[in-house]
Amino acid sequence: MEKVKYISMITAIFTQITGIIFLFINIKIAFGLFYVYFFSLLVLLVVFIKSRMDEKKEDDKNDYRDY
Repeated sequence: MEKVKYISMITAIFTQITGIIFLFINIKIAFGLFYVYFFSLLVLLVVFIKSRMDEKKEDDKNDYRDY
């Protein structure tokens, strides 16, 4: 999961910057890059939610408050 998170972050940063540059050069390529940017943000959001759910399950399993 960590590799997917880092790849998605780097892709989001790279496509956002490149998309802004291509807005002045070719608008069709810029829109394509922004689609890739939003897709990478969506993947990043799913990875963060999944990792949070895994942490929550682990915390619930190791809950020793009811002694």
